Amino acid sequence: MKPLRIFRHVMCEPPGYLCTYLQRHDIDFEVICLDEGLPVPTDLNNVSGLIFMGGAGSVNEPKDWITQELALIRQADTQAIPMLGICFGAQLISKALGGSVCEGSELEIGWHNVQSVREVGHTATGTSTEKKAWLTGLPENFIAFQWHAHTLTVPPGATQLWRSDCCEQQGFAKDKVLGMQFHLEVNAESILDLTHRYASDLSRVTHCSQSVEQINENIQQRVDKLHDVADQIYHRWLSVAGIISLDTGNTEWLSK
Repeated sequence: MKPLRIFRHVMCEPPGYLCTYLQRHDIDFEVICLDEGLPVPTDLNNVSGLIFMGGAGSVNEPKDWITQELALIRQADTQAIPMLGICFGAQLISKALGGSVCEGSELEIGWHNVQSVREVGHTATGTSTEKKAWLTGLPENFIAFQWHAHTLTVPPGATQLWRSDCCEQQGFAKDKVLGMQFHLEVNAESILDLTHRYASDLSRVTHCSQSVEQINENIQQRVDKLHDVADQIYHRWLSVAGIISLDTGNTEWLSK
């Protein structure tokens, strides 16, 4: 059984609940802690998929590890290897596959409603068939946790899946690749850590950037609901990727 390879960029944005989900379903994975100076492995023969977590800063910074990850994503795309990107990770995938990343008009921080983009219109890309394959059975709207200053564009050939009032681009898919601007993997402890480490981001409260008090209100209840959504979206990605069976929900490894 080939493991999923997870790239961690900063200690305070760990895989969190994603690891809990994978362990619960007996899916092997390994975590590459780039924040601890580990090199970016380029061998893709022994993985079933790649997962890129959140991080600080911009994917446009000329750092060696960012350049290496962008090259790895392009290589994986040519080999049709499944990929999942979360926040900074989704921005990496967007940039690597021909999209762009820039600073947003304002910070989006806290608990915000995310809406499915189910129809093809002037604000969306992709086809109704592609959207249906990804969104059928998933909630039309859900509350997700956000913490980002940058926004992405949907890369060529990909399909926009979600949006929010504060950020038009919340997620996209292309073949076996899924990028999400929002966080499903956080728990109460990691959210508390973020509010401590990046307290300066919370100095100005707006419609899109919540206060510490707003973020912490009913936090465990919110996290539990978030993880219910995570279960559905993680399962959908793993199913589209051919790693588990969509119909049964069992972890039948279809790609070895």
